[in-house]
Amino acid sequence: MAEWAEPADHKSLIDTDDSIEGREFEGEEEYLEILGITREQSGKYECKAANEVSSADVKQVKITVNYPPTITESKSNEATTGRQASLKCEASAVPAPDFEWYRDDTRINSANGLEIKSTEGQSSLTVTNVTEEHYGNYTCVAANKLGVTNASLVLFSKYAKAGLTREN
Repeated sequence: MAEWAEPADHKSLIDTDDSIEGREFEGEEEYLEILGITREQSGKYECKAANEVSSADVKQVKITVNYPPTITESKSNEATTGRQASLKCEASAVPAPDFEWYRDDTRINSANGLEIKSTEGQSSLTVTNVTEEHYGNYTCVAANKLGVTNASLVLFSKYAKAGLTREN
């Protein structure tokens, strides 16, 4: 007999989740079938095989559910001329997303006072010395082999928010 469970709670999956089925093949092999799997079902699972002849054997398998990126956070920012400012973008995806930044329809690279830093799941665009030309709309694009998504962010003048000019 073989039984599938999540190692954390050791509850049988076949008895508690209608989307999960265990099947027996000829030759007494077992497999786990998860119908309509969701990303929340990623994780470790274990199969415990036991009989009257010997002690139980337990093996773990890791299930990874791939899914396209979704932007989980994007933050516009106010900036002061002559200072440093950053725009940040976070995305959830498996495999981890690659990020690109755009201003209007032009892709931005790290150069000329702009620095892009991306780590697994997040990216930032930093302007080291803000000028009037830096204010405006930016787009953060997150992509993996399953899809692409984007978010619009704004780098704005702290004076523009109040309807003031710098001379006020």
